[in-house]
Amino acid sequence: MSIRSNRRRSEDIDLNLEVVYEDSEVIVMKAPKDKELEELILKVIRERGRPVSWRELREVFSGLAGEDRLRKALGNLIDQGKLVELPDGNFALPGMEHMVDWERARRRRGRLRFAYKKYFKKGVPVIIEAM
Repeated sequence: MSIRSNRRRSEDIDLNLEVVYEDSEVIVMKAPKDKELEELILKVIRERGRPVSWRELREVFSGLAGEDRLRKALGNLIDQGKLVELPDGNFALPGMEHMVDWERARRRRGRLRFAYKKYFKKGVPVIIEAM
């Protein structure tokens, strides 16, 4: 099923989710499992061809996966080395590191860092202040 990714952009992203119910006013889809969510995140970044921000990911997956599930999936992908968090706070596939928005990176006071499982049990995001 192709859905409109967010309000501001007119891009369609094909998430291939099972449609449970559909009528002229609403479409109800089955939420993705954790591994499916990870694959969908990678697919979104691949299709855009550039790093994506937390806001963009949240808009794409709103109604399909909560913020906690999205953070957990991002943390798992970073742990597995399938995804990197850039200094500007965007998320990218390995090899996209040269696409950093350095102006945005300089404006950020702190950046979201995903705590690795070896340091924290839950993989909860932690804010680390820039020095």
